[in-house]
Amino acid sequence: MIPSRNFKFILILIWIGIIPDIPSKIEAFQGIMQPAFGARQAGMGGAFQAVGGSVMDLESNPSHLARVQRTKWEFGSSFHFPTIEYNDSYIDQNPLKSYQNRIVENPRAVLPYLGIIKPITANISIGFALYAQGGGGGHFKDIKRFTPDGRTLNDTFNTVIPVIGEKNSAVEDLTFRFMTVKSTFGVGIKKGNFAFGLGLDFVYGFMQLKRTYQDETRSLTIPGGIRYQSDSAFTLGGKIGFSYDITENIRIAYSYTSRNVLPLDGTMHVDSYMPERSFGTRVSRYMIWPDKHVAGISYHNDRWIIDMDIKYIPWSESFNSSKFRLEDVWVRTPIGVETNAFQFNLNWRNQTILALGTEYKWNEKYKTRMGYSYGNNIIPASGVSPMLGASIEHHLSIGGSITWNETSFHIACEYGFPKKTVGGKTSDWTLSHSIFSTSEIHPLQYSYQKSMSVFSIYLGLEQYI
Repeated sequence: MIPSRNFKFILILIWIGIIPDIPSKIEAFQGIMQPAFGARQAGMGGAFQAVGGSVMDLESNPSHLARVQRTKWEFGSSFHFPTIEYNDSYIDQNPLKSYQNRIVENPRAVLPYLGIIKPITANISIGFALYAQGGGGGHFKDIKRFTPDGRTLNDTFNTVIPVIGEKNSAVEDLTFRFMTVKSTFGVGIKKGNFAFGLGLDFVYGFMQLKRTYQDETRSLTIPGGIRYQSDSAFTLGGKIGFSYDITENIRIAYSYTSRNVLPLDGTMHVDSYMPERSFGTRVSRYMIWPDKHVAGISYHNDRWIIDMDIKYIPWSESFNSSKFRLEDVWVRTPIGVETNAFQFNLNWRNQTILALGTEYKWNEKYKTRMGYSYGNNIIPASGVSPMLGASIEHHLSIGGSITWNETSFHIACEYGFPKKTVGGKTSDWTLSHSIFSTSEIHPLQYSYQKSMSVFSIYLGLEQYI
């Protein structure tokens, strides 16, 4: 057991260490929200709404804080190992005007969490947690392409370039990163069989987008690429939760987490041979992280805990489109016109997630867990893009705990089954790679798809102090 004074010192060190490191560790992580928050929750497939007893109740339902009778702390992390495959092709009658790409990436992402719960009275407890809420992104290099406007390099640069000048071949590099981190202060109040909780979220977010073109030898940067970096964004949010013990063995619970509006103003550099554009221009934009409804019911006795949750996330209200407005008219459209405003059409659907999990207590030292969750695909054909991952539908998990003295160590393994999404002929991604001018429009000749699976490990350590 770690003394309280030492724990506070450790907590400060972890706080200082985690925040600067999160962006680099999730650089290539695909996906937008984790199926579970916390190692114990992950072992039950994310089905934990009507269970409680974890620091990460501050993420899901703060009413459970009131049922914790002794001060406890917890920290841990999830480790995600996705396999991402991207394929596309442009088919023309002339083989010299055709290309195919197949790219397989195996990135990794580390998303930590930590927190503490402290009872104030027999019926009131407070808590604090810091955790990565979600994020997404990807990094793809050496994608075979034509120049953005289909012209040869000689025509693009208005000069004679030896050897490669008569070609219109290019390579595209794409990097996208987005992340939200929350720190939540919460309180739980219990009266009889009923518990009520509130949480105040302090939210941090950032976004980065790079899309660049070079010739095949990588000696020339071709105009048309963009490099966007947001400022650090901060906003507030909150959550409310209820739980009620219907009987000694059955509990129901519900929570609502508010949406967060992140101001993601920043700077954009546009690749160009014009020197006045080398310093970049300011960008005005914002992004909405969606709200979330979760309801659950659990059964528990001396040996078993069984929980079933239903979650609803209205992605369509937040991820319908992503708009950028620049101070200068610098961005080239597929038809060659420059503009100061553009958007990515995402067209995401709303999502309903069903989760079922069990925990079995073998004795005072060992527990095992198993869980499953299903969430409908939220990305339509018109919204498929390499920048955000495929929406994995099926997740299966197992886990367990070992307890000694006042300390418990939790571990869970989770597998997200492969999911393939096929891009549509009217998607932004198709149009940006098949329109070269007002007379060169060939969306039927371009096709693409993306598939993803993920293996994850969750580790957590909690201790009463």
